[in-house]
Amino acid sequence: MTLLSVCMPSNRKLEASRRAIETALDYCAARDAFLVVADNSGDAEKREYWSRNPSRLTYLATDGFDAARNFLAALGGARTPFVMMMGDDDEIAFNAAFKPVDLASLPADHIGVRPTTQVVTTSRGIVNVQTFSISADDAVSRILQYIEVAGETNSAFYSIFRRMPYLDFMELFAKHHPTKGGYCDWAQVMALFAYGKMAYDPSTIFKYNKDQWSTTPQIRKQSARLFVDAGLSDDAKKYEVLLQFLDLFVFLSRSRSPLAVDETQKALAFVALEYFTLYLREVDKSPEKYSETMRYLTDLALKQPDVASRFHIALMMADDIKPGLKNGYIEFYRAAMA
Repeated sequence: MTLLSVCMPSNRKLEASRRAIETALDYCAARDAFLVVADNSGDAEKREYWSRNPSRLTYLATDGFDAARNFLAALGGARTPFVMMMGDDDEIAFNAAFKPVDLASLPADHIGVRPTTQVVTTSRGIVNVQTFSISADDAVSRILQYIEVAGETNSAFYSIFRRMPYLDFMELFAKHHPTKGGYCDWAQVMALFAYGKMAYDPSTIFKYNKDQWSTTPQIRKQSARLFVDAGLSDDAKKYEVLLQFLDLFVFLSRSRSPLAVDETQKALAFVALEYFTLYLREVDKSPEKYSETMRYLTDLALKQPDVASRFHIALMMADDIKPGLKNGYIEFYRAAMA
């Protein structure tokens, strides 16, 4: 029985995405997996080329889909118990020197499997290799473990996950998150790893293309673009930890979280009383960067030890970032609790 599908939302034209798709098909043949490509590029040549339907490929023409809808289309095209997302500028390979993790026997407390991740740029080749698992026994420790090992690259987004909890999680985000911003990937991965452990599988090599993030000017440009594309200001990176806290609080609160109630409460206390405090201290340290309202709310939050009250203050802060954002997060929270 085939257990894994590689899912690729693709927006690049044929030649720009061909290498990614070809490596994915080679990997699927070696690993007994399927590939789902949701293509919203509008490239007729690409559609004709891949519609010849290699046996392991499901090709979906999704012209007119935005990024969030195309992501869900690629994920929704999978029918296997496990899925792995892949960008159409990345590469993936199978290393036969190692025996793959048996997905059918993956322990119930594991939400997925981490590959060997090679972070690469065109000019410099491999610039980093990540080979970690997430093995801590509780949600807070798993979040802290990931923060410690991740460094500055959130390439662990491209890991193997159990399809149904991952699909449920991503549908909540894509349908109800108030900005659906690309900057949200860090909160997404921290929440997913909070939900369960991740085994390490050296037989899967994921080559994560970091060309757009390879220099300091590019990092600044791309970071600003992620916030602007989400409808926020070009200096919204200064609110990044606040926004991560809001996302984490909702993700960890959701009614369909796999966490037990007591572990959920401990995780919420951690993100409200420790993680959120990182943002509060930054405002307190550099008040000139923030509005009078934000400084006032920061003073309130620093004096507030109650978890729910801190979340409510953070919601008011969201409205200072962008009017209406507070109500957007309230609706997001309601959808998570439904």
